[in-house]
Amino acid sequence: MSSSKTNECYLLYCNSSAQFESSLNKSNWPDKFCDCDYTFDPSTRVPSSYYIVMLNAPTQWDIANFCDELKLQYKTIIKGERLYVRGARPIPKIRIDFSSNKELSGILQSKRMLLNDEHTSYPIEPYLAPPRILRCYICQQYDDHIAAHCPNKDKSICFKCGEQHQYNPECQNKICCVHCKGDHLAGNLNCPKKIETRELKKFQAKPSTLPSSYSVNSNKWTGNSAQHLFGNSSATSRQINNNVNKNDYPLQLLDRMHSNIQSVLQQQVELNRRLKEQTIKLNCHAN
Repeated sequence: MSSSKTNECYLLYCNSSAQFESSLNKSNWPDKFCDCDYTFDPSTRVPSSYYIVMLNAPTQWDIANFCDELKLQYKTIIKGERLYVRGARPIPKIRIDFSSNKELSGILQSKRMLLNDEHTSYPIEPYLAPPRILRCYICQQYDDHIAAHCPNKDKSICFKCGEQHQYNPECQNKICCVHCKGDHLAGNLNCPKKIETRELKKFQAKPSTLPSSYSVNSNKWTGNSAQHLFGNSSATSRQINNNVNKNDYPLQLLDRMHSNIQSVLQQQVELNRRLKEQTIKLNCHAN
């Protein structure tokens, strides 16, 4: 958006899909702002949240023809694109772009897309945009801050040689990555450090598959027998909130398994003791 009086331009950001779609409707905008005329250029691109990925789409299919068939069912489809992996190898996935969130929300809820009225459908999943890896052009640090907020402005690192000196695009030193000491510039797509940072960001962006709560039986191998034998209420199933980070879940599970095994062993000792007592009593009565 730009003002005709001051010739200033403003980049506007939307907080939600509803706000984004409302902004595309020019009738929702006032004639003037503060008695100033203005021009508004709507975005020609839709946000990545308007994309989905269709699975099980054979690689030999013609995507254009397939999407034309899909448009008969879903009017807000803009286009579809085949997805590829490294080496430009096609995979059986298609990214489908929508112009509106109205149809998209229903599709995401059902997790399937219908191809025709005969109920031929394909599974879908939300589209996760490739993570952007920020790099400070002063200290070359990844994904922490940008140059404008760099805390090391007086200790700039050369993006070519990896040494500490003022920015010099004509640096003649030997090329050396400051991150991995490889013979490439900082920020190279094949830099191991950048690849590691990207993969970590991908992992963090994935929704957790762990449930918000899970049921753990403290005596999984004995069922409710411990409760009947010893009246131990701790043997019953208890509900535990999953408030820990998903990375800690395997360790927590191992700890609980160890605790359960120890509990079973203790109960076995107690059971043997009681059986021995009963045997002694029976022998006394027999004599």
